[in-house]
Amino acid sequence: MRKVIKSGVDARIGLVSGAKKLVEMVGSTFGPFGQNFFLDKKNAVTNDGVSVAREIQLLDEVENRGVVAIRESAIKTVEEVGDGTSTAIMLAYAIYDTASRFLSKEGVIGKKTSAEIVKQIEKERVEITEKLIAMSTPIDTEEQLINSAIVSTEDKELGTLIGKAQFEIGKSGYLLAEETAERTSSIEMVKGIRIDNGFGTSQIINNQEKQTLDIEDTKVILTSFTMKDLRPIEKIVTQLVKSGVRTITVIARAWTEEGIKVCLENINNATIKIYPLNAPYVDMQERFKDLAAVTGARFFDSESSALEDMQLSDIGFAKKIVARRFDAIITGQENEDTTTRIESRITELNDKFTGSQSDFEKKGLIERIAQLKNGFGIVKVGSPSDMERRRLYDKAEDAVNAVRAAFQEGTVKGAGLAFKEIADTLPDTYILKRPLYTLYEQIISSAPEGFVIEDWVRDPVKVLRVALEKACSAASSFATAGGVITQEFPKQINELLRVHNSPTQQE
Repeated sequence: MRKVIKSGVDARIGLVSGAKKLVEMVGSTFGPFGQNFFLDKKNAVTNDGVSVAREIQLLDEVENRGVVAIRESAIKTVEEVGDGTSTAIMLAYAIYDTASRFLSKEGVIGKKTSAEIVKQIEKERVEITEKLIAMSTPIDTEEQLINSAIVSTEDKELGTLIGKAQFEIGKSGYLLAEETAERTSSIEMVKGIRIDNGFGTSQIINNQEKQTLDIEDTKVILTSFTMKDLRPIEKIVTQLVKSGVRTITVIARAWTEEGIKVCLENINNATIKIYPLNAPYVDMQERFKDLAAVTGARFFDSESSALEDMQLSDIGFAKKIVARRFDAIITGQENEDTTTRIESRITELNDKFTGSQSDFEKKGLIERIAQLKNGFGIVKVGSPSDMERRRLYDKAEDAVNAVRAAFQEGTVKGAGLAFKEIADTLPDTYILKRPLYTLYEQIISSAPEGFVIEDWVRDPVKVLRVALEKACSAASSFATAGGVITQEFPKQINELLRVHNSPTQQE
């Protein structure tokens, strides 16, 4: 396949031109007065920034690489905190735009090299993050959490549901959003826990929009063995297939490339799908016992058991699993057996409290008990209209993550005011000073005359700091770009894009 090759200034101009087009589209969706976009995909209407960003494909191959590069900052933000995509995209472009004003043909900014500028951006980011954290106000009341949810959903009824549910299940509790055929939204509480590790390979992602692996009604195997292949569990897999099982999730200490390859072959071709997940990073042995309580699976410890000895009674069950790169949420069955196992496990964890434990260890135990006790809340998003339900679902997805982040690390003044106030204190020599005004200016520019940002409008510190981190990383990549080598679009795609972008089609 032919390649498109550009270097130096030409490459940077093309990359930034594409990034600018992305920012203009996403920026118009930002804030309480953001515009909606109609998307062919799912016949949806949304002002969700990342949903819009995913749909943008430009005619020029180099410009399109700029779109992809800056969009990555948004995707990485979502992977870590589940929200803040528009913030990351707008900040990334603004940071590079400011730095590039001093970028010469040789890649020198003023009297500094690109590498020195990248170092300066990182130094400023750390200082700004410290200021942001210092401004933070913890969330202590249900009303504060509800307000945070309403800001994110832009819907009082849905925001109130989400805020109340998160406050009920606590800081360590998780909410998940899903669509329902009902005409109104509701909350359903289920038993389940979160682990701090995710899927063994991104090749098994089956929800491209959320970049997650979503599995329902799956058998579960728990082991601290490293899975080099599936031979140790062939016998039990054969028995499960004969009994009608079609989905197995194996949570193991680690997976080799060969082990993952065999799983992929099964997922794509076999009568049974075997999904590889990684074991928890922290307190692996103990967290496996938590998982055993939720799923009913026996934990096969590599130091004291053999996978070949596994029996059908050792296999657990999960009603739902949602896995990302760095975490997974496992929901168990709602029945008496599950309740009994979880209550027994909570008793064990309560017995582990001793006077010699550090505050960190005690906090970890408290969070685990809270998850086992309270489980998860599922936000069932409903509406009389299919299109409105999809719009609310996009908002609910962002809101459940934003509210959890707000509960964990507190909030600061919203609508870009926190960054604006920090920028006001920075010297004019700071590269990040001008970009920090971006969010506030975008909201004010789309607001009606006389609009005033209300005091109760707050943004989660965690979302802002992660979005700033990813934005700085993306902008730094642009600043050090010496060239672009990308595939030329196939002729038929190129022609389709030309027709789609022609003046006749745009009128």
